[in-house]
Amino acid sequence: MIGWSATLDVGDEVSLVLDVDSSSLRVREGTGGMQPLTGDDKANIEQTINDEVLLRTPIRFHSTSVDLDDRRLSVEGELTLMGQTHPLAFELAVEGGTRLWGSVVVKQSEWGMTPYTALFGALTVTDEVEVGIDVTLGAAEEYELRRPQELKPALLELEGISRSAVFAHYNLYEGYVAKRNEIVEKLAAVDRGGANQVSSALRALKVELAFAISAIRNHELYFEQLGGEGRNPAGAVRRLIERDFGSADAWRADLKATGMTGRGWAWTAYDWDEGRLFNYVGDAESTFPIWNATPLVALDVYEHAYVLDFGTDREAYIDAFFANLDWSVVNDRVWTDRIPLTR
Repeated sequence: MIGWSATLDVGDEVSLVLDVDSSSLRVREGTGGMQPLTGDDKANIEQTINDEVLLRTPIRFHSTSVDLDDRRLSVEGELTLMGQTHPLAFELAVEGGTRLWGSVVVKQSEWGMTPYTALFGALTVTDEVEVGIDVTLGAAEEYELRRPQELKPALLELEGISRSAVFAHYNLYEGYVAKRNEIVEKLAAVDRGGANQVSSALRALKVELAFAISAIRNHELYFEQLGGEGRNPAGAVRRLIERDFGSADAWRADLKATGMTGRGWAWTAYDWDEGRLFNYVGDAESTFPIWNATPLVALDVYEHAYVLDFGTDREAYIDAFFANLDWSVVNDRVWTDRIPLTR
C-alpha cells in the first residue's frame, strides 16, 4: 500500500484517523504456488481488485476510544470499507515513544465482501486478512528536514552496473538531500527586502533550492525503478507504451535516443494535456520539466551515472539501465497517479 495518511492527535483527547486510497494496494508476492507470480500476474490481480473487488472506493478508520501509555496504544473505532461501516478494535505496541507496530485482523465477509480468487482458484485470499502496521511518528519541526530514502538491497545486485557505481551515485543523492536541508534553513533568515532578479541572496537560494529538490526527486525516481529483470514492460504500462509508441521496441529506441541527446536526464512521462506518453529530455536537474506531466521512467544520463563502469560509452550504460528496470514499480506509478489507459 503506497497511498495513505494517518493522524494521531495526542491533545486533551487522543484520537486516530486513517485514510487509505484502495487503488494503491499492491501485490508483492504469492506463496504456496508452483512458481512465483510474474509482473503480468501481479498487474492483472491489482486491476481486478480495483475494478471488481474494492472498486477504487476509499477506506477510512476513525477512533471512538483511544487509550495511550508508554508501552501500548489500545484503539476502538469504526472501519468503513466498501461503503459499510463496522466496529474494529486493535492494540499497537509503542516503542521509543515514536514507533507504533502491531496488526489487526479484518474479516472481509463482515463488510459484505467475497474473498478474492484468481488463476482459476490457484490463488486465494483468506476471509480473515491480517493487516500489519509499523509506523514512525514524525516530530513537528519549524522547517521540515528531509532524509534520504534507504538504498534498497536489489540495487547492489544489478546486471552490468557495479556496486561501486551504485554507492557513488547514492552518495551524490545524499548530498542533494543535505544541501536541500541546508538551503531551507538559510531561507528562514534571508533578507527578503534585498530581493533582486540580477543578484541577491534570496535569488541564489531559490535557484539552488529548485536544483536540489529536482535532483532529489529525479534520483528517487531513478533508484526506485531499478532492481528488476528488465525485459519487456508488463501490465498497465505495457498497454500505455503499445498505445502511444506502437511497441516496446519503439518506445525503448526512442527513450535511448532521447537519453543520447540529453545532458542530464531523459524521462518517459504521461502528459495530461496531450493525453499520452512522451519521452522528454532534460539538460540539468531542474531544466525542461514539463508542466502537467507525470514521470513514469527516469533515465539519468549524467556522466556520474555510468563513467565508473562504462567510461564514455553511454549507449552501453543505457542498455544496462533497460536490463534492470523493475516494471512493477513503474506500474505502481501508473495506478497511484491514475494514468488513464484509454484516450
